[in-house]
Amino acid sequence: MKRLFYVFVLLCFTLNFASASDELWGKRKKKKDTSEKVESRDSTSKTSSESAYEKFMKEATVKKGMFNVIKKKDKIYLEIPKKLMNRDYLISSRVSSTSRTWQIDPGTINRTPLLITFSCDENKVYIHFPHLDYVCKESSEMYEAYKRHSNPPIWKAFKIEVMSKDSSNCVIDATPLFLSSIAEFSPFPDLPAEVRMIVPFGGSFQSDRSKIEEFKAFEDNIIVKSMMTYTTDKEGPLTTIEARNIIILPETPMVPRYADERIGFFEESRKLFDEHHDRLQQYGIINRWDLQPKDMDKYLAGELVEPVKPIVWYVDPAIPEKWRKYVKLGIADWNIAFEAIGFKNAIVVKDYPVDDPNFDPDDIHYNCYRFVTSAKENSMGPSWIDPRSGEILCGDVISWYGVVTLLNKWRMIQTGAVDPSVRCPVMTDENMGEAMRYVAAHEIGHTLGLMHNFGASAAYPVEKLRDPEFTQKYGTTPSIMDYARFNYVAQPGDLEKGVKLTPPLIGEYDKFAIKYGYQVLPNVKSADDEKEILRGWVREQIGNKMCFYGKQVFQFNFDPRSMAEDLGDDVVKANTYGLKNLKYVAANFVDWIAVNDEGYAAVESTYKEIIAQFVRFMDHAMVSVGGMYINPKYYGDPEPLYEYVPKAKQVAALKFVLKNLNELQDWIINDKVTAIIGPTAKHYVAQTQFFNELLTKEMLGRLQINEVDGKNVFTLDEYMGIIFDEMFTKKTGNLKLADMAFQNSFVENLTGYMDKGEFKSAGRHSLREWTNETTCSCHAYCESRHSFDAVDPLGEIVLSPRIDKSNKRPIVMKYLRKTYNTAKSRMNTGNEKTREHYRLLVLKLNYLFD
Repeated sequence: MKRLFYVFVLLCFTLNFASASDELWGKRKKKKDTSEKVESRDSTSKTSSESAYEKFMKEATVKKGMFNVIKKKDKIYLEIPKKLMNRDYLISSRVSSTSRTWQIDPGTINRTPLLITFSCDENKVYIHFPHLDYVCKESSEMYEAYKRHSNPPIWKAFKIEVMSKDSSNCVIDATPLFLSSIAEFSPFPDLPAEVRMIVPFGGSFQSDRSKIEEFKAFEDNIIVKSMMTYTTDKEGPLTTIEARNIIILPETPMVPRYADERIGFFEESRKLFDEHHDRLQQYGIINRWDLQPKDMDKYLAGELVEPVKPIVWYVDPAIPEKWRKYVKLGIADWNIAFEAIGFKNAIVVKDYPVDDPNFDPDDIHYNCYRFVTSAKENSMGPSWIDPRSGEILCGDVISWYGVVTLLNKWRMIQTGAVDPSVRCPVMTDENMGEAMRYVAAHEIGHTLGLMHNFGASAAYPVEKLRDPEFTQKYGTTPSIMDYARFNYVAQPGDLEKGVKLTPPLIGEYDKFAIKYGYQVLPNVKSADDEKEILRGWVREQIGNKMCFYGKQVFQFNFDPRSMAEDLGDDVVKANTYGLKNLKYVAANFVDWIAVNDEGYAAVESTYKEIIAQFVRFMDHAMVSVGGMYINPKYYGDPEPLYEYVPKAKQVAALKFVLKNLNELQDWIINDKVTAIIGPTAKHYVAQTQFFNELLTKEMLGRLQINEVDGKNVFTLDEYMGIIFDEMFTKKTGNLKLADMAFQNSFVENLTGYMDKGEFKSAGRHSLREWTNETTCSCHAYCESRHSFDAVDPLGEIVLSPRIDKSNKRPIVMKYLRKTYNTAKSRMNTGNEKTREHYRLLVLKLNYLFD
């Protein structure tokens, strides 16, 4: 399941594991982990004829493969053939195990694998980083100029310790590559500076407590595992086993396929120098597996054909069997989409083999679905690629135990009003299994190259989510890559009629995306050969809401179609249904789960999640206010690049939010909850913080764009007027604490726009997004591979002080004056607390008006 992180965003090599042979790139033979001990010789025999190489190899342990890996005492040496020096390689570092999971999780590759090449001279071996961002065809007249600024820089250099007897191989001491702190191999997550300022991530490498543990050599890769110890600021020592892989890449890369903004694939960006164009050309190539049919003629004739190299997944036996069988189903569900384009058994699912000594989940060739015993409520599915072509070489899925906890809470909170079977502290195996299957399918989608499609669920009319026939066929969304969890629109009685409460196995969009990425076309020698065919496929789907792709926006989201955790095409209508269910759950969940001590402990976390679900409903609605629909546009497409959300929808969304913020305290808390968790102000904090965000620079900036550019739009004046009426005009008599908080926030935010610090960034997004839990940690990876953000169209007005002041300040002053006059007129009304509140507001505004 997603980001952040945290594209991240979070990704390794495919293996068709058979009894006698593996095929990866070309014909890959069965791995042989060959080691031998080189015995010492009698020092009195033939010493004069003994070569330097033979002397060096005394008392060495050697494992033969692509490079021979040599261990002498506590050092690791690589014997690199000169004939392989100029080949391309990928080098990565995976955490195999760790002494704790607070910062580092077993199975993770926390830094993107590096593309490298080797070269040598008489004295040294060098590791280089090839350039990929900028390209130029060899046939171009400017190619020589391109080469002059594209020499691969040197990353590491190693002294040649000895040459083989025939001088065809160089032996280097590679210990520093495998047993030292290298930033590009850090096991610690690469988190934003804002997070590291608050949470102490990272540690200092301790060489005296580290050593080489194990090493292997095979025909196309080597693995060296090291025990690495770090000291951390607050948590003490941390010891990991880190497996560093070097693999050789195909001499001829896979033919790449062009990306298209109208469909969501991870991609590699390229900038092309070409004299046939008057400006630098920019394009992307998608991440995808190299699936080719065993029989091309039958494939092109429309028959189902197995691929030459199927995508083989190995499932961790540490996943309890009651869930593991559903995980396997979720992985295999993608065969539905591959069969639609002619591939049979494109994905094969196996358990970890117990009879193969060469199987190693740390080997970057194996695709493994791993389980981590951590309370982290998440899962992620990165993949690792050949960056030259976008070919996916390996997929990983990491599933933390805590995701079970999160699925339990979401299933009950979102559908408990409708489904009696989820009103319990422990889900039935069937209910949890179905949820785990969804998580597995979502994460495998990422490993196939697919980004989140947050626009998918907006395809469904809200009432269709209460239609038994429709939901049984289509589930809650047209894409498993959406964040559309469970059917919170369904109402009591709908389940008995046959309404489905869960997502589809594989959605209509998913099938189309797999077609775009994987359908094989005949006679393709370059990406240009298929470009127009692919664009034609996408153009055919314009207007088909089932195949709409909505980008994941990481800051300042304002397209109400592209949101996480939402359902349906009318957010106010869908979330009105959702709130009816949420109120029922809030009133009854304690009775459902507090049936023993374990249930008592779960009450507080469930209550927090109920508040979080309420905030999601409010967030969904606010995206419509000042919002616009964005359509990535290519020449000839009939849809406009952007359209503003109709004014009536914006007004309805704002009134929905204000009404429910005012009413929250009437239902969110009750004596059953407080009797277990004690007194709490969590709901108060949530509602007042959310109201505060209605007045940020980014929020008002969205309305300014509407007003400057649009017609018949929801103006900033109208927006402020509705808020003022709801929070001041309609609130008479004695005020509640939340009422006073809303009014104080209104004054403090608006007076901030009159100060010099007006244009400082609100800064709320990054930390909030990185600390919020979802069921997909690919968030960070997605963000790192994402080229679009709403800050781009917002930038002209939100970030322009001159336009900002001329447009915003007069409106701000108008409502500060209205607040001042209202507060003055009410200073002697209501109870003492209310009177003093109004007097305080007057004091705060005196400097502007008296």
